Amino acid sequence: MNTLASIRDSVAAWLYFSVVVLVIVAVWLPGYPAWITGVIAWCACLLLLPRLPRHQLRLVLILAGLGVAGIAWSMTQGVRGLIEIALTQNVPLAGMLIAVSFLQLIAVGRQQSAESPEQGRGALAKTMLGVHLFGAVINYSAVAIFADRLSARSKLSLPQAMALSQAFIVGAAWSPFYGAMAAALTVAPAASLTQLILWGLPVAAAGMTVTWLTLTSAKYSGARDFVGYPLHLEALWVPAVLAVSVLAIHEWQPAWPVLAVIAAMALLVTLLTLLLREGDATAVILQRHGRARLPAMNGELTLFLAAGFLSAGMNGAIDVLDLKLPFSNFGAFEASVVLVLMNVAAWLGLHPIILVSVLGPWILPLQPDQTLLAMTFLMSWGVGLTACPMSNTMLGMAGRYGLPFGDLLRRNRVFSMKVTGICIAVIYVYVGMTAG
Repeated sequence: MNTLASIRDSVAAWLYFSVVVLVIVAVWLPGYPAWITGVIAWCACLLLLPRLPRHQLRLVLILAGLGVAGIAWSMTQGVRGLIEIALTQNVPLAGMLIAVSFLQLIAVGRQQSAESPEQGRGALAKTMLGVHLFGAVINYSAVAIFADRLSARSKLSLPQAMALSQAFIVGAAWSPFYGAMAAALTVAPAASLTQLILWGLPVAAAGMTVTWLTLTSAKYSGARDFVGYPLHLEALWVPAVLAVSVLAIHEWQPAWPVLAVIAAMALLVTLLTLLLREGDATAVILQRHGRARLPAMNGELTLFLAAGFLSAGMNGAIDVLDLKLPFSNFGAFEASVVLVLMNVAAWLGLHPIILVSVLGPWILPLQPDQTLLAMTFLMSWGVGLTACPMSNTMLGMAGRYGLPFGDLLRRNRVFSMKVTGICIAVIYVYVGMTAG
């Protein structure tokens, strides 16, 4: 049985890696039928379904089932092209996430295990900045690395969990390497990546400031007892190189899909760095990562692909029923309403990818400013997900480090409410400046 599972995981890993290659190569293959890549991605997902936790499997089946029902009914009403949409909707997103996972092989500096942990406000600031910047590139792996180090000598505390989860997740407001950016650009492909980053960075900074002020308040003893991660600034070269290179390539070739550019740069930087560091051992390291890490990502990837089916079904239902939103344009007020509703839904347990897949096709007929639409989705992801019971980050931290899940959610919900107000202010400033 173990042998069969190993073969299954190995085949699925190679299928997932081929998805990355095809997402990148398709940029230079005009007319390439992208649905083929979608079929390959789904084959990998189906091979790994036995690995999914029951609650995640149930959610995936519900999303895909609703999507298939919507597609089937819409096709009987004359709508065409929905199957292709379902098979391609979130595939570039999946390819990007797979490629980015390889960055964890190089992105975090080689900390000395004997190095003494730091304590106090300075340790809090370094920990938050470190998990934010590394998380902006290697996603949840950064949280796991930091949390493992912090819990090596004593149980991870709630203030540490708050600092890590809030500083990490709020990075979704700007980072091009998050699933949030991929999902937002899938729905709003005409959005400006540069503008999304420039407007998202202040949101992330404001969010971390809220966390800082909370954890340095009297309620938490001024962070005097906070034990942090000994971050070294020279280790931040990977996030810097990637961010600059992606933006430069995007400005040079704006027609190239952003997600494909990110995937390509993630693999290229990883490969070159490993060749310099490890030499002949590079191939073995990459293969080991692929066999171990890619199958472990199946829960997240399957959720996103199932959301693609849901989005296709919503597209069909909107066309057939001619469903209208309760507003006729998408300005600052409407974006703020959508942001609040998405955050409340996330607090109740709906993952943002589901909300983006449902609301995106519904709002697009209004011909909104696509940068504003994508910005709204990014803000909701970076703020609402901090207190979402279905967040992989929250579930992973609570389960792996024995944290009281309810307490962590409640404290993060206060953070989420505060930063939602900041996001609304940013939306109004953006609309005011672009309208002028």
